[in-house]
Amino acid sequence: MRAIILVPVFVLGHAAAAGLYDQPYALVERGDASETRNEARVAVTKVDGRSTRDPRTTDPLPPGKHVVTLHFETARGAFRPEYLDLEMDLAACTRHRVVASYENRMGPDWKPRVYAERIPECERKFSKEVVPAK
Repeated sequence: MRAIILVPVFVLGHAAAAGLYDQPYALVERGDASETRNEARVAVTKVDGRSTRDPRTTDPLPPGKHVVTLHFETARGAFRPEYLDLEMDLAACTRHRVVASYENRMGPDWKPRVYAERIPECERKFSKEVVPAK
C-alpha cells in the first residue's frame, strides 16, 4: 500500500524539478577560495529576497536582473559587511561563480568578484533561444 502512495509523490516531485530546466537558465554559485588571488568562499543566502535551499548554489534562475544576498565571515579576521546584496544581470546558460575578494587576510573590507562560465548542456538544449554572450 505504501509503495502505491510513494510512486505518485516521487513522480510529481521529479516533474516539478524538471520544469526548472524547461527554458534557458542561469546559476549563481559560490566560487573556490584562492590564497594567490586573495579570494575566499561566500554563501549565497537569498535571491530576490527568498532564501536558497543550498548556500553553495541556487536553483536555476530565469536570465535577467536579480538581487543576490551574499554572506561572508571567516575566523581569520573581522570582515564587514557580513551580508551584502549584489545586483546581478544574469546571462542565459551561464554559471556565475561569486567569491569574496580582499586585500588583507585579516580584514576588514571585502568585495564580491564574479566569474562567469557557459553551461554547455544548457546551450545545446536551447541553442536557438540563447543569445551568445558579448
